[in-house]
Amino acid sequence: MTDAVTHPPFPVQKGRRTRGRTWWAQRWVDDVEQAALDSDTLKRGRAYARGGLVGPLTFAPGLVSADVHTDDESLHVRIRVDRLDERQWGEVLATLASRSGHVAQLSSGTLPRELDEDLAAVDVSLIPSMFDADATCTCEEWDVPCRHAAAVLYQAAWVLDDDPLLFFLLRGREGQEILQRRHGAHAETSRSSFDYACVPVPAADAYAAVSGPLPTPPRPGGSPVRPRWLDDAPPEVRADAVWSAIVTAISRYGDRV
Repeated sequence: MTDAVTHPPFPVQKGRRTRGRTWWAQRWVDDVEQAALDSDTLKRGRAYARGGLVGPLTFAPGLVSADVHTDDESLHVRIRVDRLDERQWGEVLATLASRSGHVAQLSSGTLPRELDEDLAAVDVSLIPSMFDADATCTCEEWDVPCRHAAAVLYQAAWVLDDDPLLFFLLRGREGQEILQRRHGAHAETSRSSFDYACVPVPAADAYAAVSGPLPTPPRPGGSPVRPRWLDDAPPEVRADAVWSAIVTAISRYGDRV
């Protein structure tokens, strides 16, 4: 099991969209900005993030951490988020088991909106709430988050853009391990169903299992009813002749039954 994942520092970014490209990274940033007390602090944090001042970012269960290097000092930032409990993980695993499409999209680097909606229905979210997060920094500023923590949170969104499985790690479990378990469960179910359906049967047993003769088709009873569409036939078509041919065919079929 992976205890932590460290992403190398980002170089200076020019013209980069700070708030992330994907819907899940944008939600992360929206939550950060809504929970912040000072918009000017966020602006300075975005400048730090784009300026290449944030050191390697480390993602671990319940934690994002990094150093921020300014002209004057190096500061250490730690953002703690809530891990999911056993009940919540049970809901996550059950939801993944119920829809193989969720597993396929996660494996391709996409966090499905449908997975988020399914989990929201059982009061679970893989994306941590920044309102419950605890951001600490070795600086002495009072802002929450401070400009250094804001820089780390913005850069964390960039990493999450490309690797949404890190949400699993932040919530307490390694994403690839969970996907492998889900893949294995789906493969085992499919293999069992295929093996059961393809058990070889001796030819003698197969022929012996064939049912008896087909049932005799019911003999038409009573006189056939002349359809109304014959009365609307074009003038060049003799409706009585057509009807006579139909009645004769029905009579001959009945004699052969």
